[in-house]
Amino acid sequence: MLLIKNGTLCKNGQEYNADILIGDGQIIKIAASIEEKAAKELDAAGLYLLPGIIDLNVHVKDDVLNQSHINRLQQKAKKSGVTHFALMPDFSPALENETLMELLQYKLDDSVLLSLKALQVEDKNKLNNISTLLAHGAKIIQENSSINGNLLRRILQYALMKKVPFFCFCDNPDLNDNGVMHEGVTSAKLGLAGISKVSEISEVAKVAAMAEYYGAKTLFQSISTAKSLDILSEAKSENPDIYAEVSIFHLILNDKACADFNTLAKIYPPLRDENERLKLLEALKNGKIDILTSLHAAKSFNSKDVPFNDAAYGVDSLEEYLALCYTYLVKAGVIDMAQLSELLSKNPAKILGLENLGEIKEGFDADIVLFDPHAECVVEDQQTLLYGAKLYGKVRQTFKKGRAL
Repeated sequence: MLLIKNGTLCKNGQEYNADILIGDGQIIKIAASIEEKAAKELDAAGLYLLPGIIDLNVHVKDDVLNQSHINRLQQKAKKSGVTHFALMPDFSPALENETLMELLQYKLDDSVLLSLKALQVEDKNKLNNISTLLAHGAKIIQENSSINGNLLRRILQYALMKKVPFFCFCDNPDLNDNGVMHEGVTSAKLGLAGISKVSEISEVAKVAAMAEYYGAKTLFQSISTAKSLDILSEAKSENPDIYAEVSIFHLILNDKACADFNTLAKIYPPLRDENERLKLLEALKNGKIDILTSLHAAKSFNSKDVPFNDAAYGVDSLEEYLALCYTYLVKAGVIDMAQLSELLSKNPAKILGLENLGEIKEGFDADIVLFDPHAECVVEDQQTLLYGAKLYGKVRQTFKKGRAL
């Protein structure tokens, strides 16, 4: 057994010190003081004890699935307290048959939650064999909103029938005019074609109406506009299984990060203007955002060190994820630590139906992060969007089912 002493827990806006006794991979007891003997004892004085983070929007490097890229993801996740992450299916080779699914199940540990693309890569008018892929281990159905409406309807019905969540990225490419960043003052100054907010908002309205009608559990991925969140907030009154996800970057940065043709700031959906960013922060305070994500989608140097129009979308963000959230949201006074835990752990576990995860609670799996809020660091990787930023907080230890990672 493992006994963690003197850690700081967060619940209902309150912080308090407690001990946690762990055995057989689960949390056995939480109390102000535990005197029972354990094989190992750990003093966590001055550290937050947080539930393991569950990130629902993670991509492999360069959209290529191989063992090296998976290992890289898992190492970065461990450093940021991410104990589970949903791997988006926009990679090659495409995950479209049970043979590859079985191979991945053999290669991956249970921290990686596989999602399947609803439509076939070679024929966007045909559904994949969703039932078979779900039966062989996929946990999530994912697709873009701009597909044929009848196919979208069938996907929602599948999600409802199979009792799995549908993850939808809302965007209409036909309204983007080949844009490469947010349509606004900055894009005009740079002479770059812009991506309008309406390309997202119109699709959110469409999918929200369908999700509301069919009652399917639906996560709206990486929302970037306050208007979209307003639409989803209203739709939740009819279907409480509608959830809104926003990336940490859309809360802390704006389109000015793209100045001087900075391709490291080229992400999708694009960083919006400062007015939109402030509206997203206000929506966060008002409870209109259910999930946060790192939106991790690392790209190689060669795909970023090119003209802005040609650069790949994506940001390498998983390793600093918790420190980013703490620095810009908790330390800045936007939300408290208990609210952050709901956004990073409790709500993602709820969406996936992971009943023993997402909280530090007796009887739950001992997925626990020891987080030091007093630590400071400066991001030294020049190939990341946040190079030179001063961040607060550091993960000192991550436990998964009571085992140190």
